[in-house]
Amino acid sequence: MATQTNLADLYDQAQEYQKTDQHQNAITCYKNILSTNPLHFSALFNLGCCYLAIGKIEKALASFDTILSINPNVIPVLYNKAYTYKTAGQLDKAIPLYQYVIGLDPDYDHAHLALGFAYLINGDFENGWKQHERYLKKSGKNGEKLRSLLKNNNLTGKTIALHPEGGLGDSLHFIRYAQRLQAMGATVVAYVQKSLIPLFSLCPYIDNILPLNSPLASYDAQATLMSLPAIFEDTEKTFPNTVPYLQADETLVQQWKTYFEHDNNLKIGICWQADVHNDVSRLPIARRGCLLKYFAPLQNILGISLYSLQKYDGVEEIAQMPSDFPLHVFDHLDEQSGPFMDTAAIIKNLDLVITVDTAIAHLAGGLGKKVWLLLPYATDWRWINKRTDSPWYPTMKIFKQQTPFDWEAVLNEITQELNTLINKKEQR
Repeated sequence: MATQTNLADLYDQAQEYQKTDQHQNAITCYKNILSTNPLHFSALFNLGCCYLAIGKIEKALASFDTILSINPNVIPVLYNKAYTYKTAGQLDKAIPLYQYVIGLDPDYDHAHLALGFAYLINGDFENGWKQHERYLKKSGKNGEKLRSLLKNNNLTGKTIALHPEGGLGDSLHFIRYAQRLQAMGATVVAYVQKSLIPLFSLCPYIDNILPLNSPLASYDAQATLMSLPAIFEDTEKTFPNTVPYLQADETLVQQWKTYFEHDNNLKIGICWQADVHNDVSRLPIARRGCLLKYFAPLQNILGISLYSLQKYDGVEEIAQMPSDFPLHVFDHLDEQSGPFMDTAAIIKNLDLVITVDTAIAHLAGGLGKKVWLLLPYATDWRWINKRTDSPWYPTMKIFKQQTPFDWEAVLNEITQELNTLINKKEQR
């Protein structure tokens, strides 16, 4: 039988494995601990977290339930059980469990935040924004002055400062609210990531664009871009989803048009990797990137041309593909015209974009182009549970993993859809 010292060393080793995403090794360690001490609650708890990370939903729940069978009100365990349900899309179980946790501890911030997101991903925006307001107030993002101006219908002549929150894709997604604010009579000042300045300079509804961290200009109210849906208390029926709200440089569009003019196939842009730095911070079950190798079945579809929209992370995978994989690659993409400028012009010349959940999805959707979005098993709140469409982007169709990590099934579905598109095109 292992000694307490050995168990302590094994537990430390398991935690190191867990921290470095070596979840299977961590699971082995935790199971060894539990074989000696079946009621080692920390090992049971972390075992459940590891199982969740690798998509073993039932095993994760079983680990948490073992603890709860002895002490039914351990709040972190209840919270993680609810999070497991939410990850699996079982929101009818997640929501009441989050509510139960809050009943036990009304100050448990994690449960308040998670409950708000659970409502949102369930399509219940009314309750979602009410619940999310607690987080916005505590983080100073509730936009009280802007809310007051909206309540009194008093935006005319007012200057509203908008600030980014999240990544580039989030800014591309929510900059649409600047258009609504200007239409209500406001002057819009947008502080944006430097790489988005060229593209956003084409948006006539932004009166002044400044780089992030510039000295603040005079304003009457300010808000972060991602807080605006909550501030406006928008629902699926009121989201500003008129597209295009993003524009490509027309000169570049025409220049790239000559590049494609001899291609009579269905022209498809693909993007398979999200920003690796942001993606690795997520649980493996929620990581958005898809290896290029899963796109291999598309090479057997006659009548399509594939164009790479990948930049930086993931480009190295191109060299690993078979030499006959028919992917067109653009040299020096966006290097001369500025970030996203060539990409936007290229997208305007394509028939379809197929992409993982990254900035390209929001760029294509914002440009009003047909876009097929590939989602992992665990998704962001903005993609409503069990939906294949998006209230944010009328031209978007969603293809989501039904089993954790199963990109193969997703790409098989894509292949079937493309064959249907080709058949319809040939019948015209």
